[in-house]
Amino acid sequence: MQDSFIERSAALIPDEVLKLRYLRWAFGRRDAPKAPPARYSRFAWAVCTVLLVSNQLVCPVTPNLALPAAPPFTSPSRSGTIWIAEQHASYFLYSNGLQVRTDYQTPSTRRAYRAFSRAGLVPSVQRSIPAGIVYHTTESLLLPFEPDRNRSLLATRENLLDNVRRERSYNFVIDRFGQVFRIVPADEVAYHAGHSIWADAELVYCGLNESFIGVSFEARTAEAYDLTAAQIHSGRLLTDALRNLYGIPAVDCVTHAQVSVNPANMHIGFHTDWASRFPFEKLGLTGGYDTPLAAIELFGFEYDDHFLQAIGGVPWKGLAAAEEQLTRNAEKRGVSLRSYRTLLQQQYQNIRRESNESTGNGDRA
Repeated sequence: MQDSFIERSAALIPDEVLKLRYLRWAFGRRDAPKAPPARYSRFAWAVCTVLLVSNQLVCPVTPNLALPAAPPFTSPSRSGTIWIAEQHASYFLYSNGLQVRTDYQTPSTRRAYRAFSRAGLVPSVQRSIPAGIVYHTTESLLLPFEPDRNRSLLATRENLLDNVRRERSYNFVIDRFGQVFRIVPADEVAYHAGHSIWADAELVYCGLNESFIGVSFEARTAEAYDLTAAQIHSGRLLTDALRNLYGIPAVDCVTHAQVSVNPANMHIGFHTDWASRFPFEKLGLTGGYDTPLAAIELFGFEYDDHFLQAIGGVPWKGLAAAEEQLTRNAEKRGVSLRSYRTLLQQQYQNIRRESNESTGNGDRA
């Protein structure tokens, strides 16, 4: 009986392509091993037929049956899939359980930047997808994290968020209670990195405001980066979500101290937040301070005693590795290390000018 109804319905469809599409779907549903989710009525099939004739629908209207949504984006560098599961006026919820508040959100300019090939420093086509994450500390007022100071803790947080919103300083802020606030949308520019350089195995980034997402923890260097357990937990969830959504590899998740430079004296470490003790492993990241610094290896930057003091007196492995590679490259070219540094530093100034011209945002921090 069902077959005859399917055939009669198909006879009403004048377009042969639509008719074939309908028959394939209808008989496929009939032969499926599992029972349909609800009983079809002749009225529903009739509605289907009419809509098929008008080329508006390719499946019948049934109770509690919806077309499958397009699959969410899956990062090529991550095995899981994370998406925005709920969205409301003042917050949204990622599928990994992270709630992000948006009541302090403010618009900025859309991302538009050029990266450079590591081999030859050839500029890429214009890009708009975030390439990485830079972690910061807010360097704001911190009160003892105690229950009898709760009102004051909330007040200082409010002042912090108002200032960050006004300056568009970061894309995200993680407060001491572990709440995550989106200040500037991830696909827009926050002014968090200033003069900055980073590179992975393929691309070099100059001026990371445009290319990297800025995530800041409510913390101070003077307090030795004492994050709460809630901040670390939320930082891990936010990192996982951003990496998954934008395909960000672990090597491009770095601290401000690793990327900040001073073009005036060609030294690294103009800003030194997270110069040590960043919890890379707790946030699911590898590499950390062992990753060679591109500013040294590719552009000949140097560092001084002030920077060494900021990182605890012992050079990162990434510092030593970058210096060693710089020395080997100079030897291969048969030039002195000083001459080679000068050449690389000039290349940086050229790239910096080209980056600023392509974005129009300069090196604003």
